[in-house]
Amino acid sequence: MKIEIYHLFRHFDYANWAYPIIIDLLRMWADAEGWSARAAVCREADVLLDTDADVVAFSVYTQTAPLVYRLSAQLRRRGKVVILGGPHFRGSFTHQEGRACCDVLVESICERQWRELLDEIKAGQLEPGAAGEARLIRDVEAEFRYPDDLTAIFKVQKLWQVASVPTSLGCPYDCDFCNPYLKGRYEPRSVEAICSDVASVPRWRPVFFADATFGLRNRHALALLEAIAPLRRKVLLESTLARLGDTTLLDAMASAGVKWITVGVESFGSQMAKHGRSSTRESLLRLLDEAHERGMMIEANFICGLDEDGPESFDQIYDFYATSSLDLIIIDLLTPYPNTRLHQQMLEAGRIIDHNWESYDYRHVVYRPSRMSPEQLIDGFNRLYGQLYSTRMAWRKVGAALALGGLSQQALGIAAYNVWSRFDARRKQRALESTSAPMVLDAGPALPVEGANISWER
Repeated sequence: MKIEIYHLFRHFDYANWAYPIIIDLLRMWADAEGWSARAAVCREADVLLDTDADVVAFSVYTQTAPLVYRLSAQLRRRGKVVILGGPHFRGSFTHQEGRACCDVLVESICERQWRELLDEIKAGQLEPGAAGEARLIRDVEAEFRYPDDLTAIFKVQKLWQVASVPTSLGCPYDCDFCNPYLKGRYEPRSVEAICSDVASVPRWRPVFFADATFGLRNRHALALLEAIAPLRRKVLLESTLARLGDTTLLDAMASAGVKWITVGVESFGSQMAKHGRSSTRESLLRLLDEAHERGMMIEANFICGLDEDGPESFDQIYDFYATSSLDLIIIDLLTPYPNTRLHQQMLEAGRIIDHNWESYDYRHVVYRPSRMSPEQLIDGFNRLYGQLYSTRMAWRKVGAALALGGLSQQALGIAAYNVWSRFDARRKQRALESTSAPMVLDAGPALPVEGANISWER
């Protein structure tokens, strides 16, 4: 039997660069069950509606939920078993809409459950397009684990993609705007398994450690960094200011080939546990000095529109980037995703002004901010985005990167991102301005209509 597994995107998606390993993992498990499996990251128009596959599965992000529902309706009419899963369904708020649009809805799933599901489908025990709500699968006992050997996955990825090597599961922090798998827990993979994966990646290809809080288990991180150092790979990773204040860890990172560190700063106006609840600005400045001294570059990611943020927050972000040695900055609009505590709080307070999931794409303001109006958030974000990626600023940051690391992959990456962001700034501005007035409370999530036409996007 055949199965196709999709991760869809509408705009530029980082999945094109750092491939979502979960869809290849599902493909690998399906192969092991004797299925012919294919996995793809693509746009809606690239989904094969006339496929000869028996099963079509989608990993769903919130912004792609409506288009997946439209595709699911057509595929089910063609007799395909449709499975929906992914972050959009990581909680009960979206279960009802999802179960009305597929045959199997997955909140979370482990290898055993996936193999059992495929066996049932092969045995004809699950009828495609059956009336009523879909079956719901939850990994209640949190059995999911990455296999010790993921080398087969890296061999099929594109040459220009970064190899994403998972180093842990879960997240110990409890941010209102986030809903990760195994929230409140943190379980590292074995050093031996990670080293085996890294060793299988060609030497010229960068490796990304898929772990938002790398270094949380200090002894594990130090042992891993020591073990991969002889492999001489270029490593990218993400961590928090609380972890990166440890100079011993920074020394080990530099020795292990870490060239790029991403920090989710979020806002200068908040004191988050993951940053040690200290001054975010001062901690970031210290990190820049320590990292650059060791030849590592720093990317800081900010979220605009948190409840702590007022109109002054945009100037604070720009001033920091303009006056500091920060190598790259990425800004996005706050998005209250369903199944997060933030969405529930805003819903109860009547602050959600757009319930269309396609608007949850960092290109629309879907809520009323606390310390400014939606219009102020739109205007401030547009102005800031244009300032950060002006030609003058881009040349400054690229020049600094070349001075630090020479003509390296990191410097070229900074140059490419700045060029792309120059174009993206205008696209985001048009999208935001098109929804700025009037802002009216919608009736609810946009659900699929039987027989509705698909709006193909290229």
